[in-house]
Amino acid sequence: MKTIALKERTFELLRELKEKKKAESFDELVLNIIIERGNIATSMRGSLKGKTKRFTSKERDKLWKDKYREW
Repeated sequence: MKTIALKERTFELLRELKEKKKAESFDELVLNIIIERGNIATSMRGSLKGKTKRFTSKERDKLWKDKYREW
């Protein structure tokens, strides 16, 4: 989880929009705004969540080493 800083007016507008849209959380509200306005492809919206396996430490290390080896 991350924290972001907002001016008071921005926060108030988001809170009003959250109530109007009946969003359960600010996270849900912001995500919906991004999807609606940003033309985000389905593949970028977590459609694979739970369908892929996590990398092991060895696999992650190999990927990072390979990436920086190209430099």
